[in-house]
Amino acid sequence: MGDSTAMTFTQAVAAKPTAVYYALTNGAAMREWLSNNSQVATRVGGPIYLYWQQGYYASGEFKELVPDEKVVFSWQGKGETAVSTVTINLAPTDSGTQVELIHSDLPTGADAAELRRSLQDGWEAGLANLKSVLETGLDKRVYDQPFLGILIGQQLTAEQMAERGLEAPGGISITGTMANTGAAAAGLQADDVMVDMGGSATTDFSALREALRPYRAGDSIKVSYYRDGERQQTLMTLSQRPVPDVPPTPEGLAEALRREYEQLDKELDEVLVGVTEAEAEFRPSAGSWNAKELLGHLITTERGYQMLVAAQITDGVLDGFPNNPTPWMQAVTKIYTTLPEIVGLWKRSEAETVALLSLLPDSFVARKMSYLNIGVGFLQGLVGHTRSHIAEIRGLLEAARQS
Repeated sequence: MGDSTAMTFTQAVAAKPTAVYYALTNGAAMREWLSNNSQVATRVGGPIYLYWQQGYYASGEFKELVPDEKVVFSWQGKGETAVSTVTINLAPTDSGTQVELIHSDLPTGADAAELRRSLQDGWEAGLANLKSVLETGLDKRVYDQPFLGILIGQQLTAEQMAERGLEAPGGISITGTMANTGAAAAGLQADDVMVDMGGSATTDFSALREALRPYRAGDSIKVSYYRDGERQQTLMTLSQRPVPDVPPTPEGLAEALRREYEQLDKELDEVLVGVTEAEAEFRPSAGSWNAKELLGHLITTERGYQMLVAAQITDGVLDGFPNNPTPWMQAVTKIYTTLPEIVGLWKRSEAETVALLSLLPDSFVARKMSYLNIGVGFLQGLVGHTRSHIAEIRGLLEAARQS
């Protein structure tokens, strides 16, 4: 090997060495502060693979593992010809842990300056995020970014855009906006399809994140979107991302979700008063879902979230949500054929979720970001998703009666 150099970084973290070591060696935990995807086998000689949504990736293997004290792994990133070494030392302090990270065996010379700069920026940001995640549960990659305040529906391909008569290589449909946000003030609404933000095409979720990257809360940005087939533009002031209010205990989280479900059940029951089986099976067009199938979709979504919790409790991770494929939803409606049966199953699924959250182990709750993400996922994401589909069921039933 030719001339090489090393870079050293330090970070004080108000968490015990055991918690820091877990964050450095568990695949799911590494996604919470460092990379967007990860696959690791935590043993000497075990592989480590990290991927970032910007397209960069790095791979290597664990060279040394001393629980709560030291982690060493090799490193070779995308486009890097040399294999370097990352050594992380953990020292207990009165307030937590002193983390020292040494990235050694790096090439010297002007031709490698950009690589060194990129790695320096990455490790400085990563260690700052490690501190934030372990101390507060907040991912700086998310909470330092501006907040749109839109409820995202789905990303539309070029083909799907063409089917709608929209001229764009892709877009993102929204199901509404959150109150007191820039999106609401700008007048965006349900069924709008965003196609451009600040001059960057928002063809998919990754493109949307990249379009937002240069901006901060308080900045104004031009947004282009389609509404009723007509392309329009508005100026949106980006909001500060709100810090979620998640009860600190599993029992409190379960009770908060139970209250939300109680309200959702009331809204659904009101929608379904006097509904016949024929009305619940009405389809406005071939291939569309009827009211029963939408309830099946809600049930499989509930089960998917339960599986997400189960995976994280056991130190695992789900690589992508299955997004409720139609056969899965149809399997539910094939077994539970009547409207009362499906509604009953839906409410039992809710009760199972509430019970699951109340039984979250202390070891999981101590992982602040994992716990926070679960709470936000249920109290905001899942509840909002359910409410939007209840409104869709209402519209379907009204159309059935008119037809």
